[in-house]
Amino acid sequence: MKKTLLNILRNGRFYAIALAVVAVAVIVVVVVKAWQKDPPISLSVVHNTRIDVTPEEIQSIRDIGQWEFLSISTEEMVEWHRHRTFGNDHLVRIYQGTLRIGVDMAHAKDGWLESFPDSTAIVHLPAIGLLDNQFIDEARTRTFYEKGSIPPAVLDQLYATAAQKMRHRCLTPQNLKRAENNARTHFDRIVRAMGFKRVEIVFDKK
Repeated sequence: MKKTLLNILRNGRFYAIALAVVAVAVIVVVVVKAWQKDPPISLSVVHNTRIDVTPEEIQSIRDIGQWEFLSISTEEMVEWHRHRTFGNDHLVRIYQGTLRIGVDMAHAKDGWLESFPDSTAIVHLPAIGLLDNQFIDEARTRTFYEKGSIPPAVLDQLYATAAQKMRHRCLTPQNLKRAENNARTHFDRIVRAMGFKRVEIVFDKK
């Protein structure tokens, strides 16, 4: 009798273990199939430092138009002679003007400001140059000496000569470089204020 009970207990324990193994196997199969059908959601942190600059912000900078980064006030004395049979004609005039050097954003290309995910901005600017060709202040032009008859065309000739000499004297590589450096500093400050950490300024070639 005792031996029979021991056999029953042993067999019962065996059956319980077997049932547990089968149950675990079934659960594993069900979970694997469910995972293959609908994988579990995984969470991850993605760092994105791209700064979104609105078209309105870009256009507002462009709409300013001309950005002056260096101005040079100068004056030029030019003279004209004409020898005639009965006398000579002579005119000496002094012209004053201010040459404004900078960037004209009207010449900026589309996409002149590029932003990248690593908080970098590349700014493409037009070439540094003279902003206004009419830089001579005619109201301040003085006639230093005048003798004889002066044809009207001579005044235009003297004006053009004075303007050419002013350009040659003021638009030197050194002055253009100074204006370019000022532009770099100014635009770097503006773009960094938008939130960019790194700013690269590129000027178009003339």
